[in-house]
Amino acid sequence: KQQQKQQKPQQRNQDHPLSPHAMNVGSRDRRSIQRERIGRNASIATRKVLDNLAVQPAAPLSNTVQRILDMFQHPTQHMDYLNSEKFANDLLKLTKSVKKILENEPRVVYLQSPCYVFGDIHGNLEDLHFFSDNIWRLGMSLTPGNFVFLGDYVDRGMNCLETVAFLLSMKQQLPQKVFLLRGNHETRDVNGWEEHYAERSYIWQCRNRFGDDLGYRVWEACNSVFDRLPLAAVIDQDIFCVHGGIPRPVSSITTRIQDILSVSKVAGINPPYEHEDDRYQQVASDCIWSDPASEEQEMSSVNPDTGYGESLRGGGAICFGNKAVSDFLAEQDFSYIMRAHEAHADGVAISKEARVFTVFSTSQDHNQGAHAMAGCMLV
Repeated sequence: KQQQKQQKPQQRNQDHPLSPHAMNVGSRDRRSIQRERIGRNASIATRKVLDNLAVQPAAPLSNTVQRILDMFQHPTQHMDYLNSEKFANDLLKLTKSVKKILENEPRVVYLQSPCYVFGDIHGNLEDLHFFSDNIWRLGMSLTPGNFVFLGDYVDRGMNCLETVAFLLSMKQQLPQKVFLLRGNHETRDVNGWEEHYAERSYIWQCRNRFGDDLGYRVWEACNSVFDRLPLAAVIDQDIFCVHGGIPRPVSSITTRIQDILSVSKVAGINPPYEHEDDRYQQVASDCIWSDPASEEQEMSSVNPDTGYGESLRGGGAICFGNKAVSDFLAEQDFSYIMRAHEAHADGVAISKEARVFTVFSTSQDHNQGAHAMAGCMLV
């Protein structure tokens, strides 16, 4: 009997193999659970809705996308490819096709739930693998619902090229299912700031991998895609998704959604192109840079008439307080704001009377401690 007891836990682990990336997934003794297991989909009802949704058929994989997906699944087995001119040329081809897709998307995309919402990734391939192993196990094409990424795909982490290649591949393959919003690191001023981020900057990683000339071409091609990324998404006409926060109004006769929709189809933001209107460059910058005001900022620096104040980030960035949140939600008849941009050790945080959700999808490179988690939200 004692021998049998020692063998049972080992048998359970064999029945439920975990990915090597799934370090934070727990296991419970099934004998202690009498009810139906809920799992990661939050509720049995939600799971039934997901199971009954029609799955969109995926387009046939191109050779380029197939190589990138193979690399994503087993990166250590494809080191020669990752350091080759072939990978660089695959990225250049991918940016051309994704640019065409993005040019047909509005600056605000409207989606229906269910949606999985992810925050900053910052070149963290390990946590991206964790999500792949636990959320889209059979692939995104066979997983019901949409996928919304809130920006900041590059810088800080050391696998920015792999991260961008995978996400752009998914966008090309599933353009009506995968939605990539723009973050403040999807601008040349930030992802080209080699003096600050050193080897963790995107431009350094491009040049180091492919050489100065080809590396710069890859970096610029990716930024050309970033110029076309939408700035916001709205889920179920009720939840506003953005990287940073809500922009300041342009005028009293337009809504904030109308202001965002008026941002140039191709916008550099930081630095801007000559054709960009200063008013709408501010709208775009607010979307990717702003933060919820802290309690101290609410008391000291937020303007009580507008609900906005100066951000601790400096450089013209703003913070938004309770009044700004209330005015925006009432103006658009929304209930919640989902955003990213700020690191949280728990992966998710709430603020502004539980109307603003912050989701952060990398557990590394942000000084959040050894037990930091990567978050995702299911709407």
